Amino acid sequence: MKNDIENTAKGYQDLIDEVEKDQIKIIEELKYVLTGVVGGRQLSDQEYQCFIERAVDKNKFEDIGFNLGISESAAKTYYQRAIKKLEAEATRVTLRLKRK
Repeated sequence: MKNDIENTAKGYQDLIDEVEKDQIKIIEELKYVLTGVVGGRQLSDQEYQCFIERAVDKNKFEDIGFNLGISESAAKTYYQRAIKKLEAEATRVTLRLKRK
């Protein structure tokens, strides 16, 4: 019975490990898409970096500010600007799709 429990636990851990690998791949693909589509066209370098560090890497604003050499408040501002620009672009895309 103990072996069955250990085998089941190992199976669950293997599944968790596989899901974590998939999440890492998705995050990398998201970074690529943002870099090519939006990041390169509409977001400033600091807006883009703040967005990636907050939304993708899950960093605190204090840490983002430290990493970029800006204040925590500035990191929040750049992040909020990025969100507004991304929301505006999403709205434009949605409207275009509805027209078709």
